[in-house]
Amino acid sequence: MESNKQAILAIFLAALLFTAMGMFVKVLTPNLPVIEVAFARNFFGLLWIICALMLNPPKSQQGGKPFILFFRGFAGGSAMMAYFYNMSVMSLGTAYAFSYTSPIFLALLSVLFVHKRVSLKTWIAILMGFSGILLISNPQGTDLSLFGFLIGVYSGIGAALAYLSIAELAKNYDPRVIIGSLMFNGSILALLPQLVSYQDYPIALFEPFVMPNFKEWLLIIALGVVSTYAQIYLTKAYSLGNPPIIGAISYITIFMATLAGIILGDQVPHGFVVVGMILIACGGILAAFSKKIKN
Repeated sequence: MESNKQAILAIFLAALLFTAMGMFVKVLTPNLPVIEVAFARNFFGLLWIICALMLNPPKSQQGGKPFILFFRGFAGGSAMMAYFYNMSVMSLGTAYAFSYTSPIFLALLSVLFVHKRVSLKTWIAILMGFSGILLISNPQGTDLSLFGFLIGVYSGIGAALAYLSIAELAKNYDPRVIIGSLMFNGSILALLPQLVSYQDYPIALFEPFVMPNFKEWLLIIALGVVSTYAQIYLTKAYSLGNPPIIGAISYITIFMATLAGIILGDQVPHGFVVVGMILIACGGILAAFSKKIKN
């Protein structure tokens, strides 16, 4: 019982910290390129992981899965870049709703790539999730472009692909190494576009480097701190509590982010968007609790 209480407290703290992360991104990106902000977040996390591994090296790990480790890092890192882009151009609530479609895509990808048969509940969850995606794209007409919609969807797909590989990697690697692969790939993916002139890119996702001022440096450091501790508390919550229950509670982040976005100037979401968020949350929760999977 005590561990459950600690897990619930940890997931609430993680939700608050992830919301704060979104607020920092929202404040920074009008003046700094989003890819630069994403690099700062990943690089800070990578330094933390390196220090943690140096201070407390893994006792034993089999290794031997470098391709899967790279794939996890690439999928997760690119999904994080998409996630940060979403937060810079969408309302925070909508950006988080897109990101939290990952359990729904994970269920679908398990069918397509792992060839697993899932229960009727899971198919209902998938249908609810996709209905929610359509609603948060707001067919009534918003600023959300087709490119923005596709990037939003990819933030969920990329995260799902990364999660799909974790079960296999957990047998061979220390959890910090798995997280480190995400931070390393995220840092590299953010640096590579700087090697090509930004005028050559057809989209505005890649922009030239801008030197932060003193206030922006403080915000970047704060972003790195809250992002890292959000990940720590999220991991702690899942290690102490029942994963489906913790996953269900984590959806409160969408609604915290919506309120935080309104405080920062986002428009109050349209009724269809609110219904879409609720459908995504319900679909994700149902997918988390649907464990009747048969080979």
